[in-house]
Amino acid sequence: MLRAYPADPTVDAGGTLVLHVATDAPRFRVQIERWSDGCERILDAGPFEGADAVPGAVGADWAWPRIEIPLPDDLRGGAYIARFSEDGGTTGRGAPRDDTPDARWGTALFVVRTRPSARVLVNLPLFTYHAYNTAHLDLTRRDADGASLAGGAAAVTLHRPGGGTGGHVHDETVADVYDRTTPRQTFAHWDLYALAWFAREGIAVDVCTDLDLHRGTAALDRYAVLCTFGHDAYWTREQRARVEGWIDDGGHVAFCGAGTCRSRVQYDEATATLTADGAWADDEREDTLTGATARSGGVKWRGTRPPAGYRIEDASHWLLRDAHVRDGDLVGAGAYLIGYACDGVDDAHAPPGLRVLGRAPFSGWNVADGSGAIEPGGHAAMVAFPRGRGHVFNAGTVDWARALAWDARVKAITRSVLRRFCETGGA
Repeated sequence: MLRAYPADPTVDAGGTLVLHVATDAPRFRVQIERWSDGCERILDAGPFEGADAVPGAVGADWAWPRIEIPLPDDLRGGAYIARFSEDGGTTGRGAPRDDTPDARWGTALFVVRTRPSARVLVNLPLFTYHAYNTAHLDLTRRDADGASLAGGAAAVTLHRPGGGTGGHVHDETVADVYDRTTPRQTFAHWDLYALAWFAREGIAVDVCTDLDLHRGTAALDRYAVLCTFGHDAYWTREQRARVEGWIDDGGHVAFCGAGTCRSRVQYDEATATLTADGAWADDEREDTLTGATARSGGVKWRGTRPPAGYRIEDASHWLLRDAHVRDGDLVGAGAYLIGYACDGVDDAHAPPGLRVLGRAPFSGWNVADGSGAIEPGGHAAMVAFPRGRGHVFNAGTVDWARALAWDARVKAITRSVLRRFCETGGA
């Protein structure tokens, strides 16, 4: 069996991809793939001599043997997978498959950065991937408490397998009954749906990670719109400050998920370690950035939910003018849009100028069995508000990207928001 992780999750086109690899096979090869609406195979590298190594501590650099792969100068930016094939070695559950970037071993996720060329920048929630990453520990077969931030660890390193693909995740024990193909908190579960939709729509996007936003290397001032999807929960102070400053200067954000910026972490550049730093609600509420909050929302981790969507309340809002919806329309119910986690509006702390575009109650959510939790007065809300010279849209549900794959009105709203944002400033 082979596991691997990148030395740095972002690599420049024409640069060198450094991968740390441990395997019990004598030799292995690496295939580099770009994923959006399907897989584009870029190059094959190897064979490399295999070397085994033991897992390290959850919060310390594993320092596995490294290989280097030069990347072509003409690579397109985007989300990439390193897929490994072994000559011998053991196998196990969750092996890589050609039809998906998702696997529990034998893959590694990274981003290729090029000179900014698009109006839209999509952020991959790397810190959240790693907050739920349990690396080699399979929670479906053993107790792995303390193997992730979500499982109670005080700190985790980015220098271990997993982080979007190639490792086990805390949420494997709670299957998403509406998409059993991948576990939640992985690249393929939400973010790949979004990248595939952009490609089918012909909308050019560049891709970054949380670490790029934290470091200030994402070149935000070159873009009109920043988009995030799914469960973008873990943010550093530096990351938040850079995004808020960019919005205040005229940037626009589309938060197409929920639980956004709920948990705070610190990142140590020297050790590549994320350390838990409490909740943003403790002293700097996330809804001043996002407009909605889990404090007024709900979550249904396991089991089914009634089909529910947003009832449109403000169809005349400028962000919805090209969506062709009317007040009272129900959006996304057939796609089970509302779930598994949703954010609502805390009226006492809502940002100035916030408008609720659509709202959904958690009617019929049975959480008495411990399968979820609903906050007092909890609801899901799709909102928008101005901030400084920029604007924020928040979809308020983690499953927006999944519904985006096939729900016509979710697609129409997303198109309208992006078109309006791209027409009103930014780079």
